[in-house]
Amino acid sequence: MKPRWKWLPPWDMPSDPVRAVFWFLHWLLQVLVRYFSILILGGVAYETYLNGLIGLFGTLLVGLFVWAGLAILLMVVNVTSGVSRVYSEIQRFRQNPVGSSDFTYPQPEKEENVVEGSIITDLDEERRRRRQEM
Repeated sequence: MKPRWKWLPPWDMPSDPVRAVFWFLHWLLQVLVRYFSILILGGVAYETYLNGLIGLFGTLLVGLFVWAGLAILLMVVNVTSGVSRVYSEIQRFRQNPVGSSDFTYPQPEKEENVVEGSIITDLDEERRRRRQEM
């Protein structure tokens, strides 16, 4: 049997460096939301020790607001990443449809990349030059 609750979110970092940065920020946000309550309790204990009950309520209130903000941010990131994942799957399916051969999307024309330093000539000029050589 697998345990239902894990200490940390799974570590499935992608190999693409750009996606890895966003993945790590999402992973770190999950860890912060999961364990921010420990920081709140530590801050409440410290402020109560220093300032009594006034420190208790102030630190607890600020800590809960910050934690709620982090939780809302994590929820927004989860929703947008889910929408992005669905959109990329739809785009991938349009590029490589699977199933019946009569239901295909038109493939976009591939454009050639222009390499820096290459010469791009007008076709009419090229035809005139060839006619003059003949």
